[in-house]
Amino acid sequence: MSFLTRKRAILSKIETTYGVDPTPTAGLDALLMSNLTVSPLEMTLAQRQNIKAYMGNNPNVVAASYSKVSFDIELAGSGTAGTAPAYDELLRACGLSATALATPTTGTATAGAAGSMTLAVGASAVDGAYNGMTLYTTGGAGTGQAAVIAGYVGATKTATFTAPLAVVTDATTVYNIPAQVVYKPVSGNLESVAFYVNVDGLRHLMLGARGTVALKASAQGIPMLTFTFTGLYTTPTDTTIPAVTLSAFQQPLAINNKNTVGVNLSGYLGAVCSDFSFDFANTVVFRSLPGGSENVVLTDRKPVGSVTFEATTVAAKDWWTMMRNVVLGPFSVTHGTVAGNIVKIDAPQQQMDSPSYGDKDGITMLTCKQSFIPQNGNDELVLSFM
Repeated sequence: MSFLTRKRAILSKIETTYGVDPTPTAGLDALLMSNLTVSPLEMTLAQRQNIKAYMGNNPNVVAASYSKVSFDIELAGSGTAGTAPAYDELLRACGLSATALATPTTGTATAGAAGSMTLAVGASAVDGAYNGMTLYTTGGAGTGQAAVIAGYVGATKTATFTAPLAVVTDATTVYNIPAQVVYKPVSGNLESVAFYVNVDGLRHLMLGARGTVALKASAQGIPMLTFTFTGLYTTPTDTTIPAVTLSAFQQPLAINNKNTVGVNLSGYLGAVCSDFSFDFANTVVFRSLPGGSENVVLTDRKPVGSVTFEATTVAAKDWWTMMRNVVLGPFSVTHGTVAGNIVKIDAPQQQMDSPSYGDKDGITMLTCKQSFIPQNGNDELVLSFM
C-alpha cells in the first residue's frame, strides 16, 4: 500500500488536563494548513561505548522520544468581529492568552490627556478589562487617532496608552473600542494542545503539545503564520483519514497598500513597507526526568522581527541616531479593512538595529532587525482580531 502525500489531515484541540486526549473531531477541530512537516518520532540517543575485538557500531539506548509537527496557516480573522479565529487554540498553545470583547464599547470620555483617557461611566468596572485592545477616537478633541490600552483601572475608568497620542483628548472626545479578540503573551498557566495527524490512513497522536509561532508577510503575498509544536510521542495507529470540515477558516487578504495600513515604525508614520515578519521565539523544551513525568514546557521567549521599507532622508527620520542611542519606539500594522477580517499587530517598544540596504523595483530599501521589549510585562507583542 502507498500513502498519498496529498491525503493528509490534522485535527487539534486544547487539552483540559495536560497529556490527556481531548478527542478532537473532524467537524470542529480540523486545520486548513499548508507546508506540513511531520516528525513523528524524534529521539535522543545515549551512545554505548563498549570495546570489542572488531570494528563497528554499538547499538544506542533511546534516552527520550517525542514528536514534532509544523505547518503554515493563512493569517485571517473569523469573519465576525469579537469572535476568535479558527486557529485560536493553536495561538493559546504557543504561550498566548485570549481576551474577547464581544461587542464594541463606545462613549464620550469624561477626561483626557495625551497618554490616557477616562472612559464613560458605562465602561467596565473590571481592572485590565481592555488591556491590549485598541481604542479609536471618532469625534471631539483628538478625533481620528488610535491608541493601544496598556492598563485599565476599573474603579476610575482610566485607560492608559502604550504611547502618547499626537493630539490631546478631553471630555469632548468620542471613542470606540471595537469588538475584538486580543492575544497577549503569558508567563504562567500555559495551555497545551493535542494533535491527530493523519497521513492517508496512518494516524499519529501527539499529546501535551506546546510550541511557537512566527509570521511572514510580503507585498502582493498572503501573510502566513508558521506554527511549530513539540509533543509527547504515542504509537501510531491505522485509522481512516477523516472527512474534515474547514468552513471556519476565512479567505485571507493579500498584503498591499489597500489591505495593509496604519504602519508605525518607532513613531514614523510614513513608512512604505515591502516586508515584515515576527517570531515569538519561544524556548520549547521536552523533559523526561526521574521522579517527574514527560512533558513539554515553554521556558522563555525572546520575540524578534524584521521590517523592510523604503529608505528615507535623515530629516524625515534619523534612523541612525535612534538605533545607535537605543531609542525604543512602538511598532504597529493593521491588515484588513472589514470588521471580522482585521488583524492588528502591536508592540509598545521595539529596538531596531542592524540596518542594511537592498533593492525592490529599482528603489532603495532599508531592512532592520527588531527586538520586541515588554513595557509592563507580558505585552511585548500583541495580536488583535477585529
